[in-house]
Amino acid sequence: MEDAAAGSSLSSLFARRMNGASGLAAPSRGAPSGASAASALTEIWTDPLPLAPPARVETGFVLSTLDWIESDTGAPRTIEAAAERVGMSPFHFHRRFAELMGETYGAYVRRTRLAHAAALICRSSTSIIEASLRSGYGSQAAFTRAFSRQFAVAPNRLRAMALAQTPHPQRLHVDLVEAAAPVRLGAVPLIGMRFHGPLTQVPAHWQHFASALMAAGLPLEAVTAVGILHDDPGFTAPGQIRYDCTIVDTHSTFPTLRAPLRRLNVRAGSFVRLDVEGAYTLIPEAVFGVCAVWMPRHRRALGEAPAYEMYRTPPWLRTGSVRASVLVPCSP
Repeated sequence: MEDAAAGSSLSSLFARRMNGASGLAAPSRGAPSGASAASALTEIWTDPLPLAPPARVETGFVLSTLDWIESDTGAPRTIEAAAERVGMSPFHFHRRFAELMGETYGAYVRRTRLAHAAALICRSSTSIIEASLRSGYGSQAAFTRAFSRQFAVAPNRLRAMALAQTPHPQRLHVDLVEAAAPVRLGAVPLIGMRFHGPLTQVPAHWQHFASALMAAGLPLEAVTAVGILHDDPGFTAPGQIRYDCTIVDTHSTFPTLRAPLRRLNVRAGSFVRLDVEGAYTLIPEAVFGVCAVWMPRHRRALGEAPAYEMYRTPPWLRTGSVRASVLVPCSP
């Protein structure tokens, strides 16, 4: 998608990130101004990591730790508690986590929580103090300092940049959300596998996942596939975007699992649901449509859960097309 066609909308951002492009360079350590501030809005992150996270997370204690971190973005998640729950000393846990994930435990928690806060601030009407609390910061001053170090601008400045760079939804986005509706989901048990990488790699993720299921003796027939989108590509570098390939866990027929497979759950909550049929690129367009069209129209804000893709046909089939219901978390 060309920027000329998409303008400065979030959909053009999604298109660039779908292709794994890093967009603009990281900003200098000072608030950008004028046109540079507007163009940098959704392409800000800190300097690249010396090591990228693994394309597939294959170590049991890391998978357990990531699920624990993500289970409550506002709860304390100290390294001492993380190490204790997997039976390691803090020193050994710190070293092993950094070796396997390309960044320290503290850096990972901080980066993912601040990216979540940035999405709340720039994609919805969530107040800055609420975003700080929902990201695990008890002090707004501490949150502002950490946020400014991460994104090189203060939270209120980033929100002002968002207002200055108002997205312009296209007819596609209006049409996509025409039949969107709020729904309530309960917890659904899943079996899944964690991946990192730009959204263009999602079809390849599903191929690897299907192979892992077959290697574990799990059937591919008559199962429901669920994709989990954890990150806003505007605030997470392409190689760090988290994605879970999962299937609904029927318990009675599936054996004991070993990493890289593990059990997890759909997080219960309120969502906006809409159906998508076509190329996978329609899914980020649908998410954009919900954020830019549906939520303002219905006075809803982004929720805490990740976004889900409930597939009506297996995504590991090489058809070049998907049939799925997209669920974007929203306030009740």
